[in-house]
Amino acid sequence: MGYLACTLISLLLAGSPLPSRTLQTTIQDDAVLLHGSDASVKSAIDQIAYAGFNYVRLTASWSAIAPQSSSPHMPGPPFNPNDPLTYPTSGFQALDRAVVDAHQAGLKVMIDVAFWAPRWAVPIGSPGGENRYEPNPTLFGDFAGAVARRYDGDYVDPADPSIHLPAVQLYTVWNEPNQSEFLEPQWRKTSSGWIAESSQIYRGMYDDAYGQIKDASATDKVLIGATSADGSSTPGQGSVPPIEFLQGLACVDQSLRPLNIPQCDGYQPLQADGYANHPYSLETTPGTSSTDPLDVPLANTSRLETLLNALYLDGRITTDLPLYDTEYGYDSNPPDSAAPFTPTEQAQFVGWSTYLAWRDPDTVMFAQFLLRDPAPSPGESGTDPYETGLYYSNGQPKPAAQAFRVTLWAQRLLGPGSPLVLLFGKVPASSGRQIVQVESQSPSGTWTPVQTLLPSCASQAEFLTNKSGYFLTSTPLLGSSMTYRLSWLDPQGRWEYGVPIPVQASQPLLESALEPQPASAEGFAPVLQGTSIRR
Repeated sequence: MGYLACTLISLLLAGSPLPSRTLQTTIQDDAVLLHGSDASVKSAIDQIAYAGFNYVRLTASWSAIAPQSSSPHMPGPPFNPNDPLTYPTSGFQALDRAVVDAHQAGLKVMIDVAFWAPRWAVPIGSPGGENRYEPNPTLFGDFAGAVARRYDGDYVDPADPSIHLPAVQLYTVWNEPNQSEFLEPQWRKTSSGWIAESSQIYRGMYDDAYGQIKDASATDKVLIGATSADGSSTPGQGSVPPIEFLQGLACVDQSLRPLNIPQCDGYQPLQADGYANHPYSLETTPGTSSTDPLDVPLANTSRLETLLNALYLDGRITTDLPLYDTEYGYDSNPPDSAAPFTPTEQAQFVGWSTYLAWRDPDTVMFAQFLLRDPAPSPGESGTDPYETGLYYSNGQPKPAAQAFRVTLWAQRLLGPGSPLVLLFGKVPASSGRQIVQVESQSPSGTWTPVQTLLPSCASQAEFLTNKSGYFLTSTPLLGSSMTYRLSWLDPQGRWEYGVPIPVQASQPLLESALEPQPASAEGFAPVLQGTSIRR
């Protein structure tokens, strides 16, 4: 390797995140995990653990768990909305089962205390029982408290009185409250124009839920937001864009001046342990920016982080919040005939999107939405917008299933000296550092290990990940169009291979990555992490 390339590697390391940098991963699929048979739920949990996820995200559906949820009148005593003992056992049965199965598989659980509301908790009902019009914040907070008390680690398992239900220590509050599908009304007309009414409704719901969950267990973490990546560009119509929603939640305008509206009288700084984000970019690649400054797809995460930091510095939020990406994924074609990306591209985007989240020091969790595509309904057109599963509806794996287990991203970096390829990846790492190597494909189709450039400027094929199974290294670019794959020496001593990944175009330029960037910047300096193996 040339002197300049070695020097660039040394510069890249300067000021970079710690070699222990990790990223928790979570997956959600309520249709599979809450509505399947006992055997199918266990099988799905095993697939999730095998893929290397750390968490499962499960919905505690208020309307599904609460008694008499279709009645306009709340049940009287002995029902107490704050006491899980007074809820029907059948309402919690599916959630209990998934929590127990996940715990037994070594997975942690995140519970989304969410939709829909019982009819008796809203002033106006919604079609189909999907009640979401101004849910009563006190009653919602009571429900959140009941859920947290059930999963505080001391609650006796109704299915087996000899044990306690496992503790759940991470909660999100509602789901995509900036979307009209989940919360109404989104907007309210005032004498000075439209305001994001959903922000005001959600703040009341969140504050009550936060207080109740913390009362149940002060060490539980509660995430605010769970916002979708986009909204309407026309105030008063459709859904509220995430940036505008967060501004309204903190009772400030776009210039961060306090809002002078009755709902913000007596505003108290928001309390939370993190901000939940759903940075979907279903129609574009993971690295594509949105032209709307109020939207927050994955490539524009810094917009959200910059606003959160500003609100913290201004005293509108009590803590500088880390970011939890709790939903993400790509629709694939097939089965969705309207989706712009193939299953192969979906798999290639796994490494790209994971890298974008991992390189951001403020992001602590990344997500996959759906383990399995939903089964098509009779007469369905084949254009479901969320056929984002790692498996088809018949249980056959898509390439993305293997891409999540053995993950690789390859990106050209051009600069002075030899052109380099940045190589990022991860593998399951329950037992600590793992042995991996990256291979390139010849025109004849043969796979050959490449020599990676480690921080010591040594050149080696096999190397070790960090303790969490992640690595970032590089290799000289040997051709204008190269394809790579990650090889992992699994616990049985066999080489397991990831999906082929074509090298991405040369961005960013190596020179622009030399200096570490603040959290508010669009990018973050790559880190060359890897440890040589001596045998």
